[in-house]
Amino acid sequence: MGREIEIKIPLTSKEFDMLYDFLCFKRFIDGIEILGDDKNPCERRFFLKKDEYYSRYKKEIERKENNEPQVIRIRTQEFENERRSYFTIKRKVVEDGIEVNKEDETFIEDAEVLRDFFALAGYSKWFSKEKKACGVYCKFSSFEGVSFHLELEIVNELKYVEIEVTDTQESAKDIKAGLTEFVKALRLDPLKKDSRSWVEIILKRKF
Repeated sequence: MGREIEIKIPLTSKEFDMLYDFLCFKRFIDGIEILGDDKNPCERRFFLKKDEYYSRYKKEIERKENNEPQVIRIRTQEFENERRSYFTIKRKVVEDGIEVNKEDETFIEDAEVLRDFFALAGYSKWFSKEKKACGVYCKFSSFEGVSFHLELEIVNELKYVEIEVTDTQESAKDIKAGLTEFVKALRLDPLKKDSRSWVEIILKRKF
């Protein structure tokens, strides 16, 4: 089980373009250095993620009453013409508008097998989303020794940036403070952080 602390912020088109220029090394931001990703140091990573959310219940109140994890998900990710699927269970807690999550995730060879199992076990797909993103790891001079993963993304046509920290022994309190300062260094307003789930964000947009 891993710990994931993240913040997401909606972007204007101008802010989105500014961050894209930063990821393309056309703009520099004081105190933040792009490290790249786990496969390609100092490289941007473009990918497409398609998520399917499953539940045994039809309503959110039923999920809470039965203590079902907030996220039971199959994620299919496409990167450099390679497709991989993962099964994820996530239990989410929001503290001061920043998510502190406990997450279990594993690679699955064939997502159809899991879909068949869900159908047999009484689970149904109740929500889906598509994310087009560019992600990099960053070093932040004000918080040494911690890698910040920055993901510039369009989710169901909505422009956002998500920044997360995983796999560190630093306290959650310190990480949350570091995320806030990181956001300020990007010239964004941390008060605009969106603590809603993607389900709430996307479904509300439909009405």
